[in-house]
Amino acid sequence: MIGELLVLYNTLFNYFLLKFTQEITGLYVKRSRLLLSAFCSGLIASIFYQTLIGALLSFTVLIGLAFSFKLQSLIKQGTVLFLASFFLGGVLTSLLPFLLNHSDFTFFLLCTAIAFLSLTAIHSKWKNMMQSKIQLSFVVDCDLVLFKKAFQLKGFIDTGNECTEPMSGKPVHFLSYQAVSKELPEDFHKALLSWDEKNPYQLKMFPAYVYPKVRILTISTVQQERSTVLAFRFEKLVIKGTTTKEIFDQYVVFTKQDAKYPQDAQMILHVLAL
Repeated sequence: MIGELLVLYNTLFNYFLLKFTQEITGLYVKRSRLLLSAFCSGLIASIFYQTLIGALLSFTVLIGLAFSFKLQSLIKQGTVLFLASFFLGGVLTSLLPFLLNHSDFTFFLLCTAIAFLSLTAIHSKWKNMMQSKIQLSFVVDCDLVLFKKAFQLKGFIDTGNECTEPMSGKPVHFLSYQAVSKELPEDFHKALLSWDEKNPYQLKMFPAYVYPKVRILTISTVQQERSTVLAFRFEKLVIKGTTTKEIFDQYVVFTKQDAKYPQDAQMILHVLAL
């Protein structure tokens, strides 16, 4: 009975480690193959319990069956798996005095929960770090000219932003109201605050120079919520990336909440800004 439980423990922990390694390295492997590899490795580790040859053989089988016995896999996936095993082993060892005070079943449940939560936390942190690193490549400096006023902004090119002005088909960008509110013309500033979304076509509050540049749009958010917004045609937008790009007569929509703008950007650019 002890032998069967040892195989079960090893198989379960091996599977967690393999799944973690797969997610980190981005290599697709069928679940059945991961389970087979985890079981075979766990069986070997149980037979050659606490021996160096058993540990080496178990590790090699674990990597080889799951990710193939190629040298590249042994190095790439093997490195991640070794580091994850080393970390998880350290965590469980440090908590061992607490864990040994419980029954075998509770001990198993606590170890499983600790392993799962620890690896999940690392994967989440790594995912956020990689996402932030990728996002940085889409951050650009922008010079926006709107209503004959110039604004220096930090922009983020959003590949998911495909919003366009229906009549002209021109791209629509999103601009943080908070980032530019103090520099907007006073008459436009007051008119924008008094505009009512429930009565969108009532635009008498705007000064005459705004009329030719304003459009009323209906947009959908990621949560599929629809809202009516005002888009304003700007004179010029200069995007300073690897190369400088000048854009004329496209549209911006002011947003009140910019807390969710990636990388502390002040402007969300249309995908065509790429």
